[in-house]
Amino acid sequence: MKLVKILSDSVQIRTNQSEFKDIRINDLLSVSDGKVNLVTMVSGLTDTDTEERIGEVDFLGEITGIKTIECSIIGSLKGRRFVKAIDEYPTTSVTIQKIKEHEFSDMLATHVSECFLIGKYTAYDRVAWVNGNKFFQRHACIVGNTGSGKSETVAKILEEAGKLPGTNIVVFDIHGEYSQLSYASNIKIGEEFPFPIWMFGFNDIVSNILRIREESATTVMTALRKCYYAVCPDGRENKPVYFNYQRLISEMECLDNQEVYTGEYYKTGDKAGTAKTTKGEYYGKLTSTINILKDRLMDSRYSFLFHDELQSYLYTALEAILGNEKPVKNIDLSGVPHDVALPIIGVISRMIFDIQRLQDINEIRPVTMVCDEAHVYIPDNFQLSASQRRMVEIFEDIAKEGRKFGITLIPATQRPSELNKTIVAQCANFIVSKLNNENDKSMIKGMLPDGDDKIIDSVTMFNPGEVLIIGDAVPIPLKIQVELAKERPLSRTIDFWDIWNQETDCDITGLVDRYLI
Repeated sequence: MKLVKILSDSVQIRTNQSEFKDIRINDLLSVSDGKVNLVTMVSGLTDTDTEERIGEVDFLGEITGIKTIECSIIGSLKGRRFVKAIDEYPTTSVTIQKIKEHEFSDMLATHVSECFLIGKYTAYDRVAWVNGNKFFQRHACIVGNTGSGKSETVAKILEEAGKLPGTNIVVFDIHGEYSQLSYASNIKIGEEFPFPIWMFGFNDIVSNILRIREESATTVMTALRKCYYAVCPDGRENKPVYFNYQRLISEMECLDNQEVYTGEYYKTGDKAGTAKTTKGEYYGKLTSTINILKDRLMDSRYSFLFHDELQSYLYTALEAILGNEKPVKNIDLSGVPHDVALPIIGVISRMIFDIQRLQDINEIRPVTMVCDEAHVYIPDNFQLSASQRRMVEIFEDIAKEGRKFGITLIPATQRPSELNKTIVAQCANFIVSKLNNENDKSMIKGMLPDGDDKIIDSVTMFNPGEVLIIGDAVPIPLKIQVELAKERPLSRTIDFWDIWNQETDCDITGLVDRYLI
């Protein structure tokens, strides 16, 4: 056995068939020259002699059994403890050994009081712990194909964190997957939990509800702003201040029909003696906008926006979202139209961030926001509209500054390549389950230090529920089988074949009736 090549992030070993005859991909090897002890992971195996002699007539008779083992360097041993730092490298005169079970246990000694259980290492019969402080105090990212077990992993993390008396986690749940968790307050936005339109603030009402582009509708925007301050004298354009929506419509109609006196009078005819009028500045120019305002009010899908809740409702809503009733607050948006659900996420995120910044540093109660399907509302897209860009900027600000104010993000996505790059770059920990798409794998690789990036290729062959956790919250980046939570998320996986194998009936009439509501 001989170390034939050593690079900053990998080593190459040449050995005969009798040594390491049972070696496999992802096994751990120690490479030590007596002074420096590297921990490496097997990433490739090559039967060198076979490669060189294929095609020769006497090939079968002269095999000497030489093979090459390619390994990624994942850290080093200080004493018997694993560390990710590599201060120096060994010479080529080394001893190479497979790391045994008891050695692995010594390497990963942890303070259990600071950690939560995530599952078991697949290569060693040992439980896997995640350091709670290091995981939650900096942003983390959970990625994987659909059906790879992302929701199960999120549920396990929520369940473990939910055991603590002071946990404060807000989950943005687009599909209602976490709505049944007993340790979570399920805040189902809609008729059960109205979100009055004034809570968006003037800017978001205009751009996200009315869909008016300020830059291309100067006259309409001026009129809207004038009417807004007429019905809401204390209003602020990016703050949730109560106003009456129907009064806003009435003010707009007044401007649209307004006639102003000229100061002159008719001298003859039927109108003799009456004051002359002319069309107002906005006369007839606001009709289409007024129709949009009324259409939203009449559309039953948006009725939860027009509950006439007063300003005090803001306190009720934020107490539900940030209060102490339960450790996890699940913002269930499954019953809300998609075009409104995303702006609601942006508004709630902005309010949480603003409130966290107002707290005294010694009294901050930390909060983590779990963003399910994050690529949908925090995309990396230069074609975003002005309103979409404003929402993304909220999350970018949290990613860059939130840690100082006790607020962190955990975006979960099946398309990391479509997720905002600024946010991903701020993540200190990655939980990676099965990924097939090369763009997605490249995105994650680009965010990881040398050595860690090479092990990402192995996730292509993962089973559902198997993950790599890479970052400072875990002692070693090795495959883990996530333990199922006691309370599992509502699965959206439908067994097509099993259902098709049964005779079923569908009440189309009832579905159409529901569709028309």
